[in-house]
Amino acid sequence: MDEDILYIPYMNSNALSLLLHLAPGDPEPLREQIARQLRDRIVRGDLAVGELLPNHRQLARQYRVAPSTVEAAYELLAADGLLTGASADDVRVANIGPERRRDMVERLQLEKLVAQELGRRELEMARDVQRRLLPPSEVDGPGWEVAARCLPARVVAGDFYDVLRHPDGSVDVVVADVAGKGFAASLIMASVKAMLPFVTSEGGVAEALVHLNRRLALELGPREFVVLALARYRPSEGLVELANAGAPDPYLMVPTKPPQPLSVPGPRLPLGVREEVAYASRTVKIEADNRLLLLTDGLPEARDSAGEPLGYGALESMLGQEAATGPPSSWLSGLFDRVQQRTGRVPEDDWTAAMLTPRGTGEAP
Repeated sequence: MDEDILYIPYMNSNALSLLLHLAPGDPEPLREQIARQLRDRIVRGDLAVGELLPNHRQLARQYRVAPSTVEAAYELLAADGLLTGASADDVRVANIGPERRRDMVERLQLEKLVAQELGRRELEMARDVQRRLLPPSEVDGPGWEVAARCLPARVVAGDFYDVLRHPDGSVDVVVADVAGKGFAASLIMASVKAMLPFVTSEGGVAEALVHLNRRLALELGPREFVVLALARYRPSEGLVELANAGAPDPYLMVPTKPPQPLSVPGPRLPLGVREEVAYASRTVKIEADNRLLLLTDGLPEARDSAGEPLGYGALESMLGQEAATGPPSSWLSGLFDRVQQRTGRVPEDDWTAAMLTPRGTGEAP
């Protein structure tokens, strides 16, 4: 038999996730096949923290391999900090912190693509180029500060954020989500990012979306589109002008109050779907202790182990759990950690958010 695919009946909660596909004739050693497949399930959250795994003798019988092979696979996972146990008969899934889980997810994604005959060097170059296209995760100017995070679902992302300064002292904050994932979406992302400084240089934010939409409608294919939220902050007036093309409503974060979603009137059609769309805008006052959060739908649509989305109600509860005070970058990182802990799974879509914080003219960021 070239491949053994067997069911482990004594697993209590995620038995199906322990189905292993072992190919004895494969150049990859069996111990590494077992370790790789279990590592993938643990990192992706298919196996819960603390879940009991079969001991090496039981698993060896099920898959007709030597007990020492399974024991060696478990040792590899334990060395990675993925398994723990008081004895050989008590092997359990270890707790992985959110930051380390994200790092391991990225490594698994890279290894999977390399296995599909894409060169590691080319993938790393594409990822590095895309990262350089994004602004730093913390940007500040006279009267404002922006913190942002982008967590790709794959090695390269379709989501992006941008921060655009204008000669009059105003600043634009953008978050966007290109339909699809991977290389195709990342190429569209790069094109949209290149257009933004030109379409935002004159007129208001609604006019910027109208112009950007016309250009994308001529360039994108029938199933390609971009959702995008654009906020322009004028520090001298304390005003934010918002326009939205299909992205989630931004949230106004006010101390001691629930997060307030800011809906923009008029069409919300994503960019590139139809050539002529009359986008509108909305202007709101933002006080010195307020913050404005822009995000893509990856966070509210993050799915748990049962496949259920987190939802906007649960996300808003999380936004209110911790006051939006202190360093904005730390607050954003904490939000990503809370969503990942709540869902317990690898993101199936990119997660992107940007937070605008007003600063007094003499206040250091």
